[in-house]
Amino acid sequence: MKIAITGTIGSGKTVVSDYLRSKGYDVFDCDRVNAQLLEENRKGYVAVKKLFPECFDGNSLDKKALAKAVFSDPEKKKKLEDAMHPLILKELKKRKDEPLFAEVPLLFEAGWDVYFDRNLLVVTDEKLLKERMKERGFSVKQYQERLKTQMPVEEKIKRADKIIYNNGSLNDLYVMIDNWLKEVQC
Repeated sequence: MKIAITGTIGSGKTVVSDYLRSKGYDVFDCDRVNAQLLEENRKGYVAVKKLFPECFDGNSLDKKALAKAVFSDPEKKKKLEDAMHPLILKELKKRKDEPLFAEVPLLFEAGWDVYFDRNLLVVTDEKLLKERMKERGFSVKQYQERLKTQMPVEEKIKRADKIIYNNGSLNDLYVMIDNWLKEVQC
C-alpha cells in the first residue's frame, strides 16, 4: 500500500513523518530528495542552473534567491516544478517499501495523488500556522506568498482520504496517528 502525507506549509507533515519513522516505518521525503537532487552536478542542480543562472554564485545555488524568484512569479515556479517533479517522481517510483509512506507537500497540486492508494491530510488552523511560520523565521509576507502558491486547504479537504487536525499537543497528534495506522492496517 502506498500512502501520501500532505498538508499546507507549517501544518505538521514532517512531525507526522518523523513519528512514523520513530515507529519503524520508512518515509520517503520529497523535500529531502529535492535537496539531494540540487547538490552540485546532480540532475536537478544542472536543470536549475540552466533555468535560473541568476540564483547561483559561481557553482553555489543561493536557495533564498531561488525561493524569492519562484514564490513571487508563478511562471518561474512552474518551470522549477516542471524540472524537479519528474526527477523526484522517478526516485519515488523506485521505492518498493510496503507500506510505502511518502511526505508529499504538493500532492494534489502536482496531481500525484494518482500514485497513491490513500492519502493523509494534516490541517492546522490559520492562527497556529502563522505562529509556526514566525518561529521558522518567515515574515508574514513570505508566509502568505508561499501559502497562496498552494491549493486552498478547503479544496485539499475535499480530496483527502483522511484528515488529522493538528491543533493540540504532540501527544494528541500521536494518538490520532496511531488510530489512523490502525484504520489503514499498518
